[in-house]
Amino acid sequence: MNAPDPNAFSLDINDPEDAELIEYFLSELPTRVDTIMAAFTNDDYQGLARIAHQLKGAAPGFGFPQIGVQAAKLEQQIKGVADPTESLETLRSEVDQLVSLCNSYINPA
Repeated sequence: MNAPDPNAFSLDINDPEDAELIEYFLSELPTRVDTIMAAFTNDDYQGLARIAHQLKGAAPGFGFPQIGVQAAKLEQQIKGVADPTESLETLRSEVDQLVSLCNSYINPA
């Protein structure tokens, strides 16, 4: 089971209010995954970059640095090319990796 990294928190997992914020972040992950997939499917690369940027900034503070790192990779992939469709396979790989990572927290094994 994937769990937040307690050493990565800017929040205190033992504080009930902070724990509630972490739970809220986790509860929003399915919606974020749906948004990522919809943006990719609809060739909305600006929307995809925006959600990746949001996750890159937010996830580490909630104890999910791996999500932040993968979101940063996706954002960089989109912004690093003039036309994201030119490197569609690489972009799909970055999307798949981010979605898979998020899903590992949504549906832990």
